[in-house]
Amino acid sequence: MFYTGTIVPVLLSALLPAAPLPAARRCLRYEPDTVQVTGRLERHTFYGAPNFGEDPAHDAKETGYYLALPAAVCAEGSRDQELNDPRRGVRRIQLVLDSAGYAQLRPYLQRRVTLRGTLFASQTGHHHAPLLLTVLRPVVVPRTHSASGGLTNR
Repeated sequence: MFYTGTIVPVLLSALLPAAPLPAARRCLRYEPDTVQVTGRLERHTFYGAPNFGEDPAHDAKETGYYLALPAAVCAEGSRDQELNDPRRGVRRIQLVLDSAGYAQLRPYLQRRVTLRGTLFASQTGHHHAPLLLTVLRPVVVPRTHSASGGLTNR
């Protein structure tokens, strides 16, 4: 008939509880939850208003700090999915910092750092990465640090 030998394993996998994923594979949660993310601190400049790259000679330039992640991450949708919808395959997070935060992190550009904060999804033309992290407390990770995946929910 039509039996190919794959029905039993598929049925068994549907009936068995899924094993919990390692912390590095779980999706991050949006604010108000606090997350910890590790990656390379980078500085990038993008075109801003009025036309966000349509008229480079007249468009403002927006420079900010970003965290380049060693592996793609995802974010769970929140209750208000119009603002914080699920995101997959994120490799860069834009950082939300005050001037003191920029000053504190500047010496660590192009180095691996661990940052704690709350996540929200990009919403405007001023957001240049799929996820943004409002940084609560910058923490520098020693070069010998070897955390797998580099992210956790707290």
